[in-house]
Amino acid sequence: MSMSTPSPPYGPSRPHAITTTQPLDLIVRCGILELDSLLGGFHAGALTLIDGNSSLISELPNQLCAQTYQTFHSPTLYIDGGMAANPYRIASYARALHLDANDVLSSVSIARAFTLYQLTSLIHDLEPVIQQYQPRTLIIGRFPSLYLDPDVPAEEATTLLATTLEVLKRLTTQHRLITVLTNKDRTILPSQRGLRDTLYGAATTVVRIKELDDCIYLDNLTAGQNATIVRGDRQQLRLDAFIGG
Repeated sequence: MSMSTPSPPYGPSRPHAITTTQPLDLIVRCGILELDSLLGGFHAGALTLIDGNSSLISELPNQLCAQTYQTFHSPTLYIDGGMAANPYRIASYARALHLDANDVLSSVSIARAFTLYQLTSLIHDLEPVIQQYQPRTLIIGRFPSLYLDPDVPAEEATTLLATTLEVLKRLTTQHRLITVLTNKDRTILPSQRGLRDTLYGAATTVVRIKELDDCIYLDNLTAGQNATIVRGDRQQLRLDAFIGG
């Protein structure tokens, strides 16, 4: 699987037909028990934003690629906005789930955006790509970072964010995608350029994951629920081993 942006911009993934007999509520779990419990899994037709500073956020797209294949045997579209996509980690999670790593990798189509304009083009041109690949899951990693590019005027970035989110919401609803946006940084999304308010307002569900000295704190802002992974307990040891695998 190529890690550069091919032409067309998605790597070679086999199209998989999605039948009309699938259950009404389609859910994929990520394998992080506390997050899955907090969300009830990631739902089709919903746009979920994961924001925070935890290393769990960096691993989440890789886990979702493997879990999507295990659950649906259908493709994942992964738009990488921050040089975060890692096929080796996807393969590692596939093997941990006793899946054929090559099969999982071939189901993941990755496109990388290096500028805000590339990201905008990739998302606004998704309709024919979705028609071709019939994905179940759409992941946009490090989604907000390019909107903070100082070379892009603030007003233009704000306008592009609003129009792009409208496209994502429409595609998510129309194609019943499991859409996941991630932001991983030392701090939560900044308020500058109205970024945080706009993103939080557009998402179906917003979860913050914060790395603290003695625990990882997960906060479902939409549902008003939270969970904690305490460092050193048996569950955290299991997560660390899985992430490090």
